[in-house]
Amino acid sequence: MMLFQWLKRFCAENQRPVVHVPDGPHTPPVRRRYCFSGIVQGVGFRYEAQLLAGQLGLVGWARNENDGTVIIEIEGEARCIDEFLRAMQTVRRFDITEIQTEELPAAGTETTFKALY
Repeated sequence: MMLFQWLKRFCAENQRPVVHVPDGPHTPPVRRRYCFSGIVQGVGFRYEAQLLAGQLGLVGWARNENDGTVIIEIEGEARCIDEFLRAMQTVRRFDITEIQTEELPAAGTETTFKALY
């Protein structure tokens, strides 16, 4: 019985977040830099960011920092970036304690989202 309970909890904690691609007219791309603090390294944070960004048509990168934070620069439609941020915060294996945000000028040069090492 304990194995079943462990398996049920494991599946619930590792369930993929539900992403809703927002409808509406296309808007000019924006770029944002996020600094995530908390338990965000060693838990698949950059990998999850890469998957979600791909689903939402966003480009940019995610990188671990020496201080235990993760920096993400992400570019695309603002409503898709907002959905990305919402979905990242629903992943139960992450413990995000703080998110710092900075608006940047859109670069328009990237074609994918990458996890940097």
